[in-house]
Amino acid sequence: METVYKPLQQKKYISKKIELDFFNDSNLKTSIQDRISKNTEDEFVTHLNNIRGDKQSGSSFSEVTLWALAYFYSEIFTDKIKDNFYTLNYVKAFLDGDNLTSYTAIKELDVVYYKLKKAPYFKHCWLIIQSAWFFNSDNFGGHQYIDYINHFAKTGQKLPIELYKYDKDHLEKKYTELSDTTDSMTSTNGYSIVYKWYYYILFLICKELQLQTANFKIVRRDNREYNPLTKSPKQLRGIAPFKIIECDIKSAFPTFIDYEISSNLRDKVYNNLIVSRRITRVEAKILFSKFCNSGKYNSQEKTIAFFKECGYTDEQSIQLVEFTHDPVKKFFSFMTRHENLAIASFIQSNNLYRGGRLHDSIIFIDDKTKPCILTINKNCEFGYKELNRPYIKETFGYGTKRLHPAYISSIPKGLALITRYEGLKPEIKGIKKSFRFYANPFEYIKASFNLNNYYKSHLEDTRAYFYSQLDKMFSTLLYLNKRQLKAPELYFILMHIRSNSNYIFNVRALYNRIRKQGWNKTEVIVQEKDFDQIEIKPFTRRLDYIKELNQARKIVNTDYNYSNLFLLIQEHISNKDYSYLELDIIGKRKNNELPYAILKKYNLLVTGRQRKQRKEVKNDPLYISTIKRVLIKSMSLRYQQQNSSAKRSIVQYEKELQAYNRLVNNREVAKQLLLVVGELVELTTDFIIDRDEDVINKLKTELYETLTKTRCISEEVGAKLFDEMFRKNEILKVEPIIPDDCDFETDMEKSIFNQIDIEEAYYKGDGFFSEYLQFHKEVNSDINFIPSLPLETYRLPELEF
Repeated sequence: METVYKPLQQKKYISKKIELDFFNDSNLKTSIQDRISKNTEDEFVTHLNNIRGDKQSGSSFSEVTLWALAYFYSEIFTDKIKDNFYTLNYVKAFLDGDNLTSYTAIKELDVVYYKLKKAPYFKHCWLIIQSAWFFNSDNFGGHQYIDYINHFAKTGQKLPIELYKYDKDHLEKKYTELSDTTDSMTSTNGYSIVYKWYYYILFLICKELQLQTANFKIVRRDNREYNPLTKSPKQLRGIAPFKIIECDIKSAFPTFIDYEISSNLRDKVYNNLIVSRRITRVEAKILFSKFCNSGKYNSQEKTIAFFKECGYTDEQSIQLVEFTHDPVKKFFSFMTRHENLAIASFIQSNNLYRGGRLHDSIIFIDDKTKPCILTINKNCEFGYKELNRPYIKETFGYGTKRLHPAYISSIPKGLALITRYEGLKPEIKGIKKSFRFYANPFEYIKASFNLNNYYKSHLEDTRAYFYSQLDKMFSTLLYLNKRQLKAPELYFILMHIRSNSNYIFNVRALYNRIRKQGWNKTEVIVQEKDFDQIEIKPFTRRLDYIKELNQARKIVNTDYNYSNLFLLIQEHISNKDYSYLELDIIGKRKNNELPYAILKKYNLLVTGRQRKQRKEVKNDPLYISTIKRVLIKSMSLRYQQQNSSAKRSIVQYEKELQAYNRLVNNREVAKQLLLVVGELVELTTDFIIDRDEDVINKLKTELYETLTKTRCISEEVGAKLFDEMFRKNEILKVEPIIPDDCDFETDMEKSIFNQIDIEEAYYKGDGFFSEYLQFHKEVNSDINFIPSLPLETYRLPELEF
């Protein structure tokens, strides 16, 4: 009889014996700090080896969990601990973010990433924390299977089978088992099922970590081991905090029968029953087992007929009956002897001592090491089955952790990917600190973006900004590499972003979405800049980077202006061209006051003008011709005015001639000014100029007084102050050291070329880069064009977590 089933909120059947003393969001700061000392590790190991099992002896799991939390914060977590970190939720999230084990958590929590330390008992702590969080979660303590069995054990009535979401055959089989024995009906309830489920998980942990299992009820009978794994319901074995693997013997009884009677049927036995009786494989297995183990209830003739139906010959069926109808030894005992030997051989061949035996199978926590040998003794084949898979859900958030350095690339080093392209570079303007500047901007394409760009992340929707950056990065990588990203490359990039930024997302979920749906294709952005970084220098703040870049740019631009000014003055002097000079000075005026002052001084010396052009002085040196023109001009006037006009004109022309002569005399001073500019940039002239220290000191003093708006007591003092302000520091002379053979490292494995990647070598300059390529026997081919490729549809291969 079936009753009405009303599935309301999932009921939990957790007894006080297995209930933890705290919740996942309980702040355990006091309990954890009380346990942190120099003996924390020893205490943690002691409680691990004494985990309370179903014998109800040993350390409670709550106590073991508290010691695991104490061990985590004393040995694994190295950052500053905030008060709200002392919860199971946070510790599990930290372990999920930086999982240094080979285990797979079924459900992950996502918070800000923190780098963890690989302590000796890291995986022990990981398993305990994951299990404790699971026991407190909604995934443990309740299940539809438990509801159905609990209701049937209490009332003897079945809930509607059509509403049951899981294996209905297994449920009906369980109903039959409970109905056959009165003791099972009275002892079975929801709390007892969860109780067995709880110790099933703890027993798996003890086997995985190879801890002692004396606190668990383990019975060995008929070549089989009965432990918490065998007691746990089949429907609940896959519901656990970590990924679990089961390796069972395929067609166990038929395989062992083949050994005994030299047959070769195995899987064909069940297939023959499926065809002849039109039943399922599960029903065929149950029917075959029933006939094999019911010798005293079935006649030999009936059993022989059944074996013939399975595909055995007359002779083989008669041999089989000798086992099924043996008066002394049960057929089951014959089979479990082979089963025990097969399990032992499988464990030894694959080094699976960390697994727990479940009759004809081995169950163990998945550590991504798949057993290599699945066939034992030629004919005994083991299957490989994943009992559960990770729960994947896409999440997003943004943390507030302070990151270093100021620029963090979104693409990790070490991947065989082209991440940037640079066009033909113009003439080098100058090199200062870790920057190289060029005379004109050049084009470049960069795939990566800055993970530490806090301000851009907060100017707009953070999630939209992050996904748009990913779209641009993946589109550019596809454009530059002319191929799609491989699955491991995509996973490593996402994991690198997760671990080096404040972006909080689930790597597995985002990876699966990109793998299945691709990303939004965008146009490749070609940018321009006039510098590149020749040395990868980590800056703590972006402001520090900008300051150093601007300071380097200021020095390079100033030197570049000095050089251009020097070459321009030298060209004019060598060509005897003393006309007004004009020069486009790069940079802000306040950073180039001296070049402006020198240019102004030079123009004043050779043209008599400072800023804008005035009427030129007549530079006719023939005084006689001038007088002649004056006389001719005066003769056009009346006789009374001729003499006075001629006198005025002659006086005017004499003044102009004196001004011109002064400018001619100043040309030698202008040459000395060229030497002053040469000192600033350490350049020399192409022609010989006699150096006049008095004139140079006077020029320096005048320039210094103009810039500082002060008066110097003497020209020598002014020249000294000028040199201290503007001239470059003298290079210290170092006495040469003659090295011997002991001063050099001859092991080529320790060469700097083996310690950096190709990208770092590129940024150290052309000379270093060419030697790097020569060392690794690679061809240095410059890219002089931008590749043009159509964007392809992004499809990724399967990646196993």
